[in-house]
Amino acid sequence: MRRFFFVLCVAAALVLPGASPRASGSVDLREPSAGTAGPGVATSVFYGREESAGVRELLLDERLAYHGTRLERLEISFLAGPAASAGPAGGASWSRRKTALAMIASAILPGMGELYCYTAQRDNWTLARVPAFLALDGYLWYGYFHNHGIGKDYKHDYELYARAHWNLDRFLTNHPCCASLGGCPTWQYYNEHCQGQYNFFVYTPVQSSTEEYYENIGKYNAFAFGWDDAKPWDDNNPNEASDYQYWTPHRQYYWSLRKDSDRYLLRGTNCLMGLLVNRVVSILDTGWLAYRISKGNDPDKGWSLRLKTYDEAPSLEVTRRF
Repeated sequence: MRRFFFVLCVAAALVLPGASPRASGSVDLREPSAGTAGPGVATSVFYGREESAGVRELLLDERLAYHGTRLERLEISFLAGPAASAGPAGGASWSRRKTALAMIASAILPGMGELYCYTAQRDNWTLARVPAFLALDGYLWYGYFHNHGIGKDYKHDYELYARAHWNLDRFLTNHPCCASLGGCPTWQYYNEHCQGQYNFFVYTPVQSSTEEYYENIGKYNAFAFGWDDAKPWDDNNPNEASDYQYWTPHRQYYWSLRKDSDRYLLRGTNCLMGLLVNRVVSILDTGWLAYRISKGNDPDKGWSLRLKTYDEAPSLEVTRRF
């Protein structure tokens, strides 16, 4: 049976015109012919390079030549819609206007610029930045309002306490300098005649500077004589300067209220600075992401930041490729 089949194949090869005894699974492509197909020639729907070529002739032993383009990388997108197969937007489709919008969004609310970049890039690491920036911003806003509110409450308390237990008239009467002069009629008189003497410090009225007024009456010993629990100065005691109790209980409590107020207000200020830093970091991060998207996320183009180790010493390498 096999011998009969072999004889049949050889006979068919000898009978068919234009055929060659060698077997080939491919054919060579020729230019289309204007005439009719000759013996052993079959018609083909492949078109030649000429625009006038119609149905061309394909010999049985011809080889088809295909000039294709090598596919460098396969990208698969899971986005819904007709544009899903187009892949993430980047490169030429990412304009400077989009970069500016993303950075402005990060300045207003950190994380929004990264979210805008994620819509174009669809990168999970980019998306992971969004809740991190938002959570940090929310924590800092809470810290600012919480600490600032408590600090203002303490400030209100020590101002009320000072109004109740410190008096300017008592200070102008009990201060050693004013006592030696028979009393100081006004605070201007005290600033002018007591300057340079012991226990002197310039008095600043509350109308001129509220902050300086409430700080000075608790900070400097010169104003200890204005507290309602302060003892009169004894000129007959030679050690009165060292024995005198400047820090009375009322002054100590007032100063503790002021310290608590300053501590909480400082925490609120630090949170406010943290909000500013969070926005700056988010703006820089968004600018970097937008720059990489504009380059089509090609690591061989544009600026790159890499951590490398030489021997045992790590180094940060910044490069730019064109």
